Amino acid sequence: MARFIHSVEQVEMLCLFQKQPAKIWTVAEVFRIIQSSEKSVSQCLETFARAGLLVARTNGTYEFTPNTPELAQAVAELAAAYRERRVAVVEAIYGQPTDAVKDFANAFRLRKE
Repeated sequence: MARFIHSVEQVEMLCLFQKQPAKIWTVAEVFRIIQSSEKSVSQCLETFARAGLLVARTNGTYEFTPNTPELAQAVAELAAAYRERRVAVVEAIYGQPTDAVKDFANAFRLRKE
Protein backbone atom coordinates (compact mmCIF):
# COMPACT_ATOMS: atom_id res chain seq x y z
CA MET A 1 0.00 0.00 0.00
CA ALA A 2 2.92 2.33 0.68
CA ARG A 3 3.67 2.60 -3.04
CA PHE A 4 0.28 4.28 -3.58
CA ILE A 5 0.30 6.61 -0.56
CA HIS A 6 2.32 9.82 -0.59
CA SER A 7 0.05 12.19 1.34
CA VAL A 8 -2.59 12.38 4.04
CA GLU A 9 -5.00 13.55 1.34
CA GLN A 10 -4.64 10.18 -0.37
CA VAL A 11 -5.18 8.29 2.89
CA GLU A 12 -8.33 10.28 3.59
CA MET A 13 -9.65 9.59 0.09
CA LEU A 14 -9.09 5.86 0.40
CA CYS A 15 -10.72 5.87 3.83
CA LEU A 16 -13.70 7.70 2.36
CA PHE A 17 -14.12 5.14 -0.41
CA GLN A 18 -13.55 2.21 1.93
CA LYS A 19 -16.12 3.51 4.42
CA GLN A 20 -18.83 3.71 1.74
CA PRO A 21 -17.83 1.03 -0.79
CA ALA A 22 -21.17 0.94 -2.63
CA LYS A 23 -21.23 4.69 -3.28
CA ILE A 24 -20.24 6.04 -6.68
CA TRP A 25 -18.37 9.33 -6.26
CA THR A 26 -17.76 12.39 -8.41
CA VAL A 27 -14.61 14.47 -8.11
CA ALA A 28 -16.71 17.34 -6.75
CA GLU A 29 -18.19 15.15 -3.99
CA VAL A 30 -14.79 13.90 -2.90
CA PHE A 31 -13.43 17.46 -3.05
CA ARG A 32 -16.22 18.78 -0.79
CA ILE A 33 -15.30 16.26 1.89
CA ILE A 34 -11.51 16.19 1.53
CA GLN A 35 -11.17 19.99 1.12
CA SER A 36 -7.90 20.07 -0.80
CA SER A 37 -8.06 21.10 -4.47
CA GLU A 38 -10.23 19.68 -7.23
CA LYS A 39 -7.18 19.19 -9.44
CA SER A 40 -5.36 17.25 -6.73
CA VAL A 41 -8.43 15.13 -5.96
CA SER A 42 -8.88 14.37 -9.65
CA GLN A 43 -5.23 13.37 -10.04
CA CYS A 44 -5.35 11.13 -6.98
CA LEU A 45 -8.50 9.41 -8.15
CA GLU A 46 -6.97 8.76 -11.56
CA THR A 47 -3.83 7.38 -9.90
CA PHE A 48 -5.92 5.06 -7.74
CA ALA A 49 -7.90 3.92 -10.79
CA ARG A 50 -4.68 3.09 -12.67
CA ALA A 51 -3.43 1.22 -9.59
CA GLY A 52 -6.54 -0.95 -9.51
CA LEU A 53 -8.05 0.52 -6.35
CA LEU A 54 -10.96 2.33 -8.04
CA VAL A 55 -12.94 1.95 -11.22
CA ALA A 56 -13.15 5.14 -13.28
CA ARG A 57 -16.44 5.31 -15.13
CA THR A 58 -16.94 7.10 -18.45
CA ASN A 59 -19.28 9.63 -16.82
CA GLY A 60 -16.46 10.93 -14.59
CA THR A 61 -17.42 9.01 -11.47
CA TYR A 62 -15.37 6.60 -9.38
CA GLU A 63 -16.24 3.44 -7.50
CA PHE A 64 -14.22 1.57 -4.89
CA THR A 65 -13.58 -1.75 -6.60
CA PRO A 66 -10.09 -3.03 -5.80
CA ASN A 67 -8.72 -5.48 -8.38
CA THR A 68 -7.75 -8.04 -5.76
CA PRO A 69 -8.88 -9.07 -2.28
CA GLU A 70 -5.37 -8.20 -1.09
CA LEU A 71 -5.78 -4.57 -2.21
CA ALA A 72 -9.18 -4.38 -0.50
CA GLN A 73 -7.66 -5.80 2.68
CA ALA A 74 -4.72 -3.39 2.53
CA VAL A 75 -7.09 -0.41 2.27
CA ALA A 76 -9.17 -1.75 5.18
CA GLU A 77 -6.01 -2.10 7.28
CA LEU A 78 -4.86 1.39 6.31
CA ALA A 79 -8.26 2.85 7.28
CA ALA A 80 -8.16 1.05 10.64
CA ALA A 81 -4.61 2.23 11.33
CA TYR A 82 -5.54 5.81 10.40
CA ARG A 83 -8.53 5.71 12.77
CA GLU A 84 -6.60 4.18 15.64
CA ARG A 85 -3.07 5.61 15.20
CA ARG A 86 -3.42 8.70 13.03
CA VAL A 87 -0.16 10.31 14.13
CA ALA A 88 1.82 7.14 13.42
CA VAL A 89 0.34 6.93 9.92
CA VAL A 90 1.11 10.59 9.22
CA GLU A 91 4.66 10.14 10.51
CA ALA A 92 5.09 7.08 8.29
CA ILE A 93 3.99 9.10 5.26
CA TYR A 94 6.08 12.18 5.87
CA GLY A 95 8.89 10.70 7.94
CA GLN A 96 10.67 9.06 5.04
CA PRO A 97 12.31 11.36 2.52
CA THR A 98 11.32 10.74 -1.07
CA ASP A 99 13.81 9.16 -3.44
CA ALA A 100 14.29 12.50 -5.20
CA VAL A 101 15.12 14.21 -1.91
CA LYS A 102 17.49 11.38 -0.96
CA ASP A 103 19.21 11.55 -4.34
CA PHE A 104 19.60 15.31 -4.07
CA ALA A 105 21.01 15.06 -0.55
CA ASN A 106 23.36 12.25 -1.56
CA ALA A 107 24.76 14.39 -4.35
CA PHE A 108 26.29 16.65 -1.69
CA ARG A 109 27.72 13.96 0.55
CA LEU A 110 31.45 14.12 0.96
CA ARG A 111 33.10 10.90 -0.05
CA LYS A 112 36.66 9.76 0.34
CA GLU A 113 38.08 8.99 -3.06
